[in-house]
Amino acid sequence: MEPTIRWQVILNPHAGGGKGRRDKNKIVSILNLSGLQYNLHISEYAGHSFGLAKDLALNGETYFIVAGGDGTLNEIVNGIFIGKNSRCDNIVIGMLPVGTGNDWIRTFGIPDHYQMAMNIILKGKTVVQDIGLVEYMEDEKTISRYFVNIAGFGFDAMVATHANKLKNNGLSGLRVYIESFLWSYRNHKTGHTYVVIDGEKLEMNLFSAVVGIGRYNGGGMMQVPDANPVNGNFHITLIRKLSIWGIISNFMKLYNGSFVRDRRVSTHVGKQVQFFAERPLSGEADGESIGNSNFSLQIIPHQLRVIYGDDKFKILE
Repeated sequence: MEPTIRWQVILNPHAGGGKGRRDKNKIVSILNLSGLQYNLHISEYAGHSFGLAKDLALNGETYFIVAGGDGTLNEIVNGIFIGKNSRCDNIVIGMLPVGTGNDWIRTFGIPDHYQMAMNIILKGKTVVQDIGLVEYMEDEKTISRYFVNIAGFGFDAMVATHANKLKNNGLSGLRVYIESFLWSYRNHKTGHTYVVIDGEKLEMNLFSAVVGIGRYNGGGMMQVPDANPVNGNFHITLIRKLSIWGIISNFMKLYNGSFVRDRRVSTHVGKQVQFFAERPLSGEADGESIGNSNFSLQIIPHQLRVIYGDDKFKILE
């Protein structure tokens, strides 16, 4: 007889501008009615989800449910990988989306609805997705961070950083990203940047860049419309300097991916990417700020087993 699976549920009460705290009883009720055996762990402060996941992974736990947003998922994946210090395709991760953007779930066909997401977990269809590793300097030390969805640089990272500040002040929904978008445009300065993709060197006045495993960020923007999280490659979108009219004319096109046809936009595929900028370049990974630096990224294929949703996710086939 196979041993009974016991899930480790990490709930972030701060996710979604406090939605995790407000919906805690609802989430626990759904867990109790699911029939799953589980242990509930509450993330009490920034970085706590990382520590919880690291300790659980070190103790041999392999089944996790993330009750949080993209940032919580990022913390947990980093904790697991650092805790295991090896490939983690024996780890299984399911998602109960609580966040503001909930962008990772969009690629994987998971509904932004607790009970429907639990139904997906109970079906248990899994795939082993790629993950990314980004390295950068901070206080004269090399920092390594994993990501499972998208890393952004320049304007994209400024938007993510400002959005996090608004979320910490209790705001949520599309308003967070629109306000952050407008604030970032007023404060962003395009810089001369070298981008190296698999050894090919590009030189440009970089406005924004995204390096994608998944397709969506910023609350549903499709900035890497051809990204495939299981094909062993990054999909990269580079945007050169834009005027305010260029921003306005392309804003809605961000939501269906058609903005990539703009002459100031180029798309690329690669396994390694480096950014070298004249002035400090802002970075983010899965919506979490990673400071201002030069950055080096590499894809690590087929590393993390995740539960995915309905059959619209055809790229798995």
